[in-house]
Amino acid sequence: MWKWDWLGMSSLKAEGTVERAMNIMHNGLAILQQGRVLVTDRLHGHILSVLLDIPHVLLDNCHQKLSSFHNTWTRGLKNCRLADNAEDAARYVMELLDEYGDSLPPRLTAADIKEKL
Repeated sequence: MWKWDWLGMSSLKAEGTVERAMNIMHNGLAILQQGRVLVTDRLHGHILSVLLDIPHVLLDNCHQKLSSFHNTWTRGLKNCRLADNAEDAARYVMELLDEYGDSLPPRLTAADIKEKL
């Protein structure tokens, strides 16, 4: 298990805001694709996991932002579980690991994601 938060991410220096944003996005995509199952409490982590076809667990918070989004837009996904607490999240991780085994989704770049849309 590996814990990571985007707030601690350093990106390559870039001349402009757009270039810096692209660097951060590419670094983020690489980080998300490191493991077999992702646990996230961030909406962007969920959205990118959906686009990258990464099995993942949403860990909701008191604002229920993730559960509202999930129940409205992504409830039917087979590779996503919604957890209310860390115990449930750990149980769902084990379920997804059993379901997907050692398979990993293919590594994608930002250009690959754009083509999927």
